Amino acid sequence: MSTTPVTTPPRGLAAPPEALDDDPPARVLMSPIGPSEVSPTTRVVTALQIARERGSDHLVVRGDGEIRAVAEVDLQRHLLEAGVRPSRMLDPVSAVATRVHGVGPETRRSRAAELMLAQDRPVLVVVENGEPCGLLDARSVLRSLAGGRDHRPTP
Repeated sequence: MSTTPVTTPPRGLAAPPEALDDDPPARVLMSPIGPSEVSPTTRVVTALQIARERGSDHLVVRGDGEIRAVAEVDLQRHLLEAGVRPSRMLDPVSAVATRVHGVGPETRRSRAAELMLAQDRPVLVVVENGEPCGLLDARSVLRSLAGGRDHRPTP
């Protein structure tokens, strides 16, 4: 009796994500930017309160011709690192915010995920006609992968 070796195909996707039908654009996944924007001079403690009140994981900070973002966790870390220096609560949010990639509203989910990994930041700013119009974060990307046909983030 002869035996035939069985080989298993390598695990992973059969095609790259951009070749799949289910690779929605950023405009479908993003959260509107309006309620998530603060001035660069907003104090760190105020920005943290705004993020919590609005239920935002990230805030957008625009100033000096650049778009930056700050995560709620980074604001918390900034305050905790103050230790005996409570004056750090008065620091402007621009001291904590970091520059993030901007993407167009038609940027596909797979490309957005690549950019998030490349910049090691879980958020992108969606820009249309030179103006930020939304935030796309890693949670929204994951939700879209797990959530079936309705890719819009839940409030």
